[in-house]
Amino acid sequence: MDHMSAMKIIDSVHGRGGEITSFSSVCGGLPAPEAANNPLLYKFSWSPMGVIRASQNDATYRRDGEVVQVNGADLLASSEPFYAWQSLNLECLPNRDSLIYGEKYGIQSAKTIFRGTIRYQGFSSLLHVFKNMGILDDRETGAATWHDAIENLQGDRGFHDLRSFILSCAGNNKELASRVYSCMLWLGLKIAPVSDPSSIVVSFCDLLEQHLQFEDGERDMVLMHHDIKASFDDGSAESHSCSMQLFGDDSMTAMSKTVGYTAAIGTKLILEGDIAKKGLLLPTTKDVYTPSLDLLHKEGIIFEEQVHEEYDEVGHVV
Repeated sequence: MDHMSAMKIIDSVHGRGGEITSFSSVCGGLPAPEAANNPLLYKFSWSPMGVIRASQNDATYRRDGEVVQVNGADLLASSEPFYAWQSLNLECLPNRDSLIYGEKYGIQSAKTIFRGTIRYQGFSSLLHVFKNMGILDDRETGAATWHDAIENLQGDRGFHDLRSFILSCAGNNKELASRVYSCMLWLGLKIAPVSDPSSIVVSFCDLLEQHLQFEDGERDMVLMHHDIKASFDDGSAESHSCSMQLFGDDSMTAMSKTVGYTAAIGTKLILEGDIAKKGLLLPTTKDVYTPSLDLLHKEGIIFEEQVHEEYDEVGHVV
């Protein structure tokens, strides 16, 4: 869906002789606001280990002509506020290598190319401290309980008490350290047994899966947003925004809808002969994305688009 909705805008610009000067695309699967009721402000609609691993990937993007590279160890510390839905208090993390989409989308000359992942603000900072503590490491726990496992981690780093250990891992940010300690108590890290002594991170994922499940009646939410800027030979410029917000319901999660309907629509188009090309195809051509987006719209997955002309200080189109 992200590729198809983005390419619809990009092709429209290119078809009118324009050039993409800036491209930003973000998405995320989250609990609906009323279900974000735990210290991490997160619940799982897919693999916990997938979330943890994705939070430690290297990332590369271009911003205002400068290439930015983020080491996976620093990814969680690189989150920035995201304001497309101001009432939701969101943050955004860069998502792997954004630059490869310059060629895939035909926007190689864009000064900004960014793809990111959305979370509620506060998620990344908490998880970053857990990473600094060693809880996201794939190593033996050396203990049968979380209390003893964490005591081993703090001892390995030369600390003799838990609060000093957490404060150091939080960069001496007392407010953040307090949030981490509260989250640890909420997760039961003072008393819970270790589920897999061979791996700290596997045991942590098991604990997260236990505590961060959707309860009956709770909804998940999928968000997707593009900001795309374009310029034209006549000196004019446009700013495009495209947003999708989808909630789960009693019959299906939003994550199931967005993944399942998209796969089903692709299958339908192939079986009915609407896609004539053969082989492994990207959904970046009109013959694929136009009918697919139309069918997604019929299933209630709707992209709201806005276009604004940009003006200079004296009111001329720029």
